Amino acid sequence: PASTPAAGTAAGAQPDDPAGPAPSGAHLPTPPVPGPDQWVVEIWIDPDWYAAQQPEDPMPSAGLPGLVVLRERSVLVGRPSVSRGIHPQVDCGADTGVSRRHCQLSTDGQRWWVEDLQSSNGTYVSPAGEPLPTDPIPAGQRRELADGDRVYLGAWTRLVVRKALPGEA
Repeated sequence: PASTPAAGTAAGAQPDDPAGPAPSGAHLPTPPVPGPDQWVVEIWIDPDWYAAQQPEDPMPSAGLPGLVVLRERSVLVGRPSVSRGIHPQVDCGADTGVSRRHCQLSTDGQRWWVEDLQSSNGTYVSPAGEPLPTDPIPAGQRRELADGDRVYLGAWTRLVVRKALPGEA
């Protein structure tokens, strides 16, 4: 049997097709979706996470966080490797507890998710103000980040994804 057009659309027009007529009042204007470059990730050296991990490498001085503008809807978090051609958008630098391809951050423009890419040491998520997490998120499963969530990885790295402040993006 032939399919019939959805109610309110012209024959052959898709519901979101700008060429098809939109019935009066059927589609209200939607607010603009924040672009990926309206988000940033802070890269912190976290002394408490370092103490809990008990790594062999000495921790660098904590200082101010690094800041990366998230310009794409999906970004790789890890450590670079010239020989392997790995250049993560979120570079965790000297933290050898971070895998080359550790985790991935992705967005739909409104929300962010983190997915562990089968890293050696796991990816951990905890709300701000809560105790440090003890169980990693399952590899290969996306975990939605709530506002203020902390993402812990490696020996001392803490990430915070947030909307950019004026002048940051």
